[in-house]
Formats: sequence, structure tokens, C-alpha cells
Amino acid sequence: MKKAILASFLLPFLIGTSVAFAEAPYCSSVFTEYKGSPFKESEGHPIPEGAALKVALKEQKEALKVSRFVMDAMTRESDALKAELNGKTLELDVLCVGAGPQCAAASLVLGKVGVRALVLEKTEYVAKTFAEKDFYINSVEGKYVSMHDFPGGVGSLANLTSSLYAHSSQLATHIQSQQYASGVPVLLNTRALSVERIQVSGHTELLITTDQGITIRAKNLLLGTGLGEIGTKVKDVEYQKAFAEYHAESAETPGLKPIMSVDSFLVAVKSARLQKQGVRLPRDIILIGNGDGSRIAIEAFSDKNVTIPVGFKTHWIGNTFKTAAEYTESQGSWDRYLPKIIPQYDAGRITGLAGHVDKVEFLPDSRYRVTAKDSKTGQVGAVEGDMIIDCTGYTNKNNELLANLLISPEMIDVLGPLHELRLSSTVLARQYREAGGSEVPVYAIGSSAGALAADWELVGSPNKNPVAIFNTAARTSAFVSQLLGTKSLASVRGVREHRPAVKSAKTLIAELKKARKHK
Repeated sequence: MKKAILASFLLPFLIGTSVAFAEAPYCSSVFTEYKGSPFKESEGHPIPEGAALKVALKEQKEALKVSRFVMDAMTRESDALKAELNGKTLELDVLCVGAGPQCAAASLVLGKVGVRALVLEKTEYVAKTFAEKDFYINSVEGKYVSMHDFPGGVGSLANLTSSLYAHSSQLATHIQSQQYASGVPVLLNTRALSVERIQVSGHTELLITTDQGITIRAKNLLLGTGLGEIGTKVKDVEYQKAFAEYHAESAETPGLKPIMSVDSFLVAVKSARLQKQGVRLPRDIILIGNGDGSRIAIEAFSDKNVTIPVGFKTHWIGNTFKTAAEYTESQGSWDRYLPKIIPQYDAGRITGLAGHVDKVEFLPDSRYRVTAKDSKTGQVGAVEGDMIIDCTGYTNKNNELLANLLISPEMIDVLGPLHELRLSSTVLARQYREAGGSEVPVYAIGSSAGALAADWELVGSPNKNPVAIFNTAARTSAFVSQLLGTKSLASVRGVREHRPAVKSAKTLIAELKKARKHK
């Protein structure tokens, strides 16, 4: 096994890094019209209920079998590499940081071309964002369109689920499967600590140190770190400190804490379920943020393992809709979260407060008083609660990683064609350089680069979120092909006439073994 793994690193390959910059053409719509209706296709029930729930749970169990097979194989591979490489310097053509959808999309190209490539992942999982929690994702896997196809990939997310909205564990399995099938190994539980510039035969290369005693010399560095690490956008310094402390505590011992991110809250609910324990919520919860994370948190309040006390209230900062009708209208009468959120409104459990958090006070009775200010009106309001669930987002740490490489880092667009959208030139990724100075072979891919798709490029798209897998994976694939000077892998943006059938874990594992064997 070790010899086979290390042999892939010994293949000499010269990477061309030239990219063409040109003006992107304007077009009113570059997508095939989405023929389906999410509401009709799900019959008004985007989350499985009744008999459909039994089917969904069975499919989730099958997906977990595939996940265990794939992760066991990649973990063994990772352990073997660590043992072999400890204290050594590894020479690579491409290093990708962050084992999520973007490095999976990149790896499918890297594995096909056969360059010396590796992925670093700081946790024990590939696609941990989806693997460690229980929730339904917010992008459809419908009859006419898939939101999660990978150029050059193996299988479809539809092979794992018959539901319109897949479970997070099923998407994790799909991403893990692509990484495994690519043949590009992942060093798990390995964090990149710093990046420095070195000169090799007159060319700039990168020296990356890790916390595992392995040094990596790479010609190109891809940052597929997603939106970043879980953090808070609240500017109150004392609150930020408390948030960080409670988040670290949650990572060590999952369970309810006075201050939680939506991720740690979902992990706590799942952990309690696996331990056959219940979760009893406090009476007053302050929910900060008005994105999908807050809606997913409210969905979790309906989990059969969660107990809601009498008089329960959710003080939702950022959401001002007072009734179910107002909320429904605000979502254009269709929102995949409606079936779980509307009952909370009907029960009088949701109150809203406009604006962004201005201050968090720690009250003597172990409660919190949160003040929010509406920048548009100048209006200030406050709520009190027993617990805070912070859904304000993530913090990008890439500049910290590059601190020894760049003094004042900035990113510039890397342009190239995206044939599936009939675009001769669009933003595929972003490259780092010293402010106003020279470029370095470091590239942010996917959502770590921010929004890559322009608004006009999303006209007619069934997913208008520019950082969704649907709008990033194909760009990453096209960028890596361009970086390597090879033909891009075929991608059809998930448009299809028929939905692929769900397959058993046994069949999917056999297909993955076959795909990996050819690498």
C-alpha cells in the first residue's frame, strides 16, 4: 500500500501556470431553463415525513456504509503516509488545503492528469462540515437538475437519496466518494502552519510546514478552505472571547453551552441522539443572524430528540416578520424551511428584532441581554435570553496562513472559459499577490475566493447562491485544468432528463473500487 501511494509522488510533471485574461461576454441567460418546481416535486414536503421518512432513513444508513468504507480507506492511507513522511520534505506539483468539495473537484483533475498532488485536512473527515451533523441541505437534487455534480466525478448524489433535499450525511458521502475516486491522497488531522517563498532553479516555489512534522515543497498551492473557520461577526470584544471559549469547549465535549454556533448546536443534538439522550432547550433562546444557518437551527428545534419547555421563545435578531403569513410572503411563498418554521410562528414562539448586534451584556442571573441597532433607521432594541445560538458565519483564515509569504496580500481574478455556460472568459479562481506587486502560485478556489460568479451569470440559474457547490465546483475543475494545461473535464451543470436511481451501498462501493483501480 505504502509503495503504491508514494509512487504517485515520484511522477515528474512540469506545470504551466499561464492564464489568459479577457473580457467576459454578456448574455441574458446561460442556463438551461429549470423545468421542475421544488414545491410541486416535493408535494409541499421538502423534508421527508411519514412513510417517506422511513425510506429516507434507510437511504441514509446505506450512505453511511459507503462513507465508512471510503473514510476507512482514506484514513489508512493517511496513516501510512504520515509514518513514511514524518521528518521529511515532500515535493509536490500541487497541494490543496481543505478536504471539501473544492479540493475534491480539483483532485478529480489532478488524479486524471497524474501529477504529484496531495490534500491537507485539519480534521478527521473529508467533508466534515456535512459529515458530523444531522440536517437537510438547501439545494435540490431534482428530476431535471442536480446541484451537486462534479466534472469527471463518479455517480450522482441522486444515487444516495430519493428525496428532493439530501441529508447532510449523504452529501458528505458524495464528496468523500469523489475524493476517494480521484486517487489523490488526503493527510487527515494535519494542519498547514505557514507558507514561505523559496527559489528553485529560478522559479518561485512554496515551502509549507505542518503540525505533523512533514514539510511540503509545492509548485502550486490551492486553498479550498471554504467560507473559513466557524466564527462570529458580532464585534463586541468580550462576546467574541466568550464565543471562542465556548466553541472550543463544544469541540471537546459536545452538548448544550450558553453560547453556541449553529454548527456546535447541531452536533450537540446529534451527539445526544447517538447516546440515546434527550436535549432540553432553555426557555429563551437568542438567535443571531438571518441566513440559512438560523433556519436550520429552528428546524432542529423540531427534532424528536429535542424538548421545548412551556413558554419557549426564539428571539430572532435579523428577522422582523411577526407572523407566519408575513414570513411566508417574504420568502415568495416558497422556502424549503417553511414546514418547520411556520409551526413555530403559529405557536407564538418567534419574535423578531431588526438590525445587527451592537452589544452583548452578561447578566448576573446567567442570562444575556443583546442589543441590536438597525443601520437603516437608527432604531435600537434589546432582548434577553438564557442561551445564544450565533449563526453569523465563518472567518477566513487564509491571510493568517500566508502571513510569512505576503505582507499585504490581495487577490486578483484568474479568468478562463467555462464551456458548460458558454462563457469564453469568466472568473474561475483568484490568485494571491503582494499588494500592487508580484504574484505567487497560491490560488483561492470556490467559496474561499468569495463570490466568483457575477450576478448576470446567475440569471436563469436554479441556484443563485454564488458560493454553492453548483456554482463553484465546475469553476474549480476548469481552473485546475487550465493551470495544468490540460483539456477540461466535461460538465453539464447537472441538467438531465431523468433522475438516476438510488443504489445500494454494495453497488456504490463496487463502483468506487473500480474507479479507484484505474488511477
